[in-house]
Amino acid sequence: MADKGHKTELEIFLGFLNKRGKSLTNQRKLVIEQIFRVHKHLEADDIVQALRKKNQRVARATVYRTIKLLEDCGLIKKVDLGSDYTYYEHTHGHLHHEHICCEQCGMVEEFTDPVLEERIRRVAKDNNFKLTDHSVQIFGICQNCM
Repeated sequence: MADKGHKTELEIFLGFLNKRGKSLTNQRKLVIEQIFRVHKHLEADDIVQALRKKNQRVARATVYRTIKLLEDCGLIKKVDLGSDYTYYEHTHGHLHHEHICCEQCGMVEEFTDPVLEERIRRVAKDNNFKLTDHSVQIFGICQNCM
């Protein structure tokens, strides 16, 4: 259970589903538990494979639909890591960050930069724009690959 008024991902998702007249099925619960068990960037097939390794059969379509619901709920978001795959990362309980990605080996590092954050807020304000979210991905070649 949550501590001191902070809701868990499962509690937030359950409230989201209830407001939309949907239920928390066992398969949806398995998917969300798997997503939040792992603290890395995930693609849908990672979730399917991890569940299959545990002999937990969840249809691929259910994984994709649950990911979409989690995205709509604001618990996860898509992140462009410069590949042909769609990756997702947790947003609940995680500080905002950006990514630096090696185009050769696929290494991804997360970073925060207060100066960059302030500049982004200033650009939005200077353009009479209400900032709701942003993402920065820097692509190049890491030191190990040079």
